[in-house]
This record gives sequence, structure tokens and C-alpha cells, in this order.
Amino acid sequence: MILLDTSVLSRVFRRKRPGAAERELQATVEALMTGDAPLGLPGIVLQEAVSGIASQRQFSDLKGRLLSAFTITAATIQDHVEAARLRNLCAGKGLNVSGIDCLVAVAAITGGHELFAVDADFDLIAEHAPLKLFRPRVG
Repeated sequence: MILLDTSVLSRVFRRKRPGAAERELQATVEALMTGDAPLGLPGIVLQEAVSGIASQRQFSDLKGRLLSAFTITAATIQDHVEAARLRNLCAGKGLNVSGIDCLVAVAAITGGHELFAVDADFDLIAEHAPLKLFRPRVG
């Protein structure tokens, strides 16, 4: 399964005036959604994606789109513990990565999934953990 991070969802589903990079990312996500690879979201990514939307209608629309298009993976207690361990490991290496990013990374690692993110912090995490990052083919 390919898990999507908030960094991808925000650019694809929440940008009012997407630029060239966002349009390319939108095309990549649309291709994934019409392809054969199963797609998922960690529960915390679902929460982040629909947070901060003032309009109840927009909230409901986005929530419905995400729930119908993606499998939601729930974090276990052990995932939270492992995310804390991973954050501590990264901090010990001088990396300032968020606990939420570590939880998203752990969801991918423990599930044996690839993570599709456009947040450079995941590149840093992958240097110190067995995180597989999804890299779309360009061209």
C-alpha cells in the first residue's frame, strides 16, 4: 500500500490556486487513484487534512472524498511508543522532526508500506529508519 502524507493531501485537495508543482502533484495522485496500487492514510493524516476548515460543507466534502478514496490505518499504542523512540533517535542525530511525522513514518514502516510525502523531514527520517518513500515516475 502507498500511504499519503498531509504534505501531499494539502497540495492536492486544499490549494485554491495551484501552481505548476501542485498541478503535477495532482496529476500524480489522480493517476495513483485510478491505478491498481492500494492507497491509504494514517489516521493522524486524515485528522490533519480536515483540520482548520471553517466551512462545514467543505469539511464534509473533503472528509467524504478522503474516506471513499483511501484506506485509513489506525495507530496502535505500540506505534505511538515506536514514534517516540524514532523521534528520540532523530533528535540524538541533531534532526528536528515532529512527533507526528514520526508517527506517520512508523505507520508506513510497521505496515510495510511506502510513504508518499513532499516534506523533506521524511527524507531525513529515512536516513535513520527503514522508511520506504514512494517516488513517482516523472515523464
